[in-house]
Amino acid sequence: MNEPANRTVNNLRKSGDLQGAWEFGFQALQAAPQDTYLKGALFWVCYEFLKHQLENLNKRASSSNNYRPTDFEFEQIENLLQTIVNLDIATGGLEYKMLLVQFRKSLEWFPTLIHLVLRHQTVLFDDEAKTPFQAEKGEVPSLMLSTARQVASAWLRAREYWHLDLNQVMAFINQTREQASDTKHMMWLDYDQAKCLVVAGQYDQARELILPILRKKQKESWAWGALAATYSKQDQRLAMKFFARGIVSAHDVTFSLRLLQGIIPLLLANQQQAEASMCLKTAIAAYQAHGWKLKQELEQLSMQAWYDSGVDEKQLSPFLNSISHDALNYLHGPMEKVVAIVENIHKSGKGFQVFVNKSTSLSVRMGVHKGKQKPQAGDYVELSVASVDGNKEVVASSSSKQVDMADVSYVEGTLRIAPKGFGFVEDTFVPPFVIGNLKNETKVRALRIMSWDKSKARHNWKAIKLTELNFNEY
Repeated sequence: MNEPANRTVNNLRKSGDLQGAWEFGFQALQAAPQDTYLKGALFWVCYEFLKHQLENLNKRASSSNNYRPTDFEFEQIENLLQTIVNLDIATGGLEYKMLLVQFRKSLEWFPTLIHLVLRHQTVLFDDEAKTPFQAEKGEVPSLMLSTARQVASAWLRAREYWHLDLNQVMAFINQTREQASDTKHMMWLDYDQAKCLVVAGQYDQARELILPILRKKQKESWAWGALAATYSKQDQRLAMKFFARGIVSAHDVTFSLRLLQGIIPLLLANQQQAEASMCLKTAIAAYQAHGWKLKQELEQLSMQAWYDSGVDEKQLSPFLNSISHDALNYLHGPMEKVVAIVENIHKSGKGFQVFVNKSTSLSVRMGVHKGKQKPQAGDYVELSVASVDGNKEVVASSSSKQVDMADVSYVEGTLRIAPKGFGFVEDTFVPPFVIGNLKNETKVRALRIMSWDKSKARHNWKAIKLTELNFNEY
């Protein structure tokens, strides 16, 4: 009795004879084109060939992080992928999932795979593929999320050449957002989708995605640049404001190069040739300082008649600050400026509590604080406070000089520590974490605030910082 063709193919593949498995299998398929078992066996032959083809690409990308194939690699891999698609394997098995895993970092470079995903959409992903992996260094994006991000990247780069349909891309992204259980990295899918919408001219929808990101990433130049892009064709004044805010927010000039280039045509349209020259000169200087080849677009701009290489680029920052000083208002609406005192630092180190008055205490994310050093208990800070859904939210914080505040004062005396670890200085309660390593009976000066005492249902003095006094001071 003859062995089934699919078993012969599998045995040849497992023995390492991929070419023999290929030749025998496809010859057998001509005689039995509907044999699903044979098609499944041939899929795994193609899969093994693909693994071999991807070896050099992945090895090269391990150091450069560039997964773009060479022309030869592209042709070889695409031929194999098209062969797999022509097998018309039913969804629901391991085949397509393993294929997507194999191309997890390079999928965006292969149109056959992109079209495969857009055709089948979420059917290709089981519950495991929708779940992020928890690694030692944190959450690794789910297969579904990483695939959706690569689909968006492919559309941005090759939508016309590969005939990619925006509606299909948007449908897949939206379903990924609904079905994938990622938390940490979902924001980046929003960012990718917003970039697609900007290119498609759907600026209002793009802005709805960008604003929540920017509220969390106020110090990131790319986030301001993304918001600016949504206004470039609708309101050039606002676009300039947000480009400017992004440029001055950059941790290093290299992070603002795209924004410097993006604001130039807006400045020229506004007859601000000097400021445009400052932007271009700053960008060129950054390329030269790092020994990079100047981008062709910047080189062409430098040869235009309006460009003045003699401008003083040191005047650029004051100009950009002047047109972007109120940029935060467009993220949160009108804001209130208040001076507060740092009450304590959160245990996580990711934020701190501030005292505004005896009826108002606010939580501040460390990420919104601007300063050379992280704030400490007793420091004064100036806050920008917005009303979000009826609640006060601190959207910006910076160091401030000491000011007179109601319900804040000093008291000097002897620290008396109770057996339970808390203490008192005169009538002022001192929490254990404020006492730190100080000994009982130490002479101290306590910075205190009028705080609500739940146990006594009234306001009482509470110390937020102790300073040890020497004998002469006391």
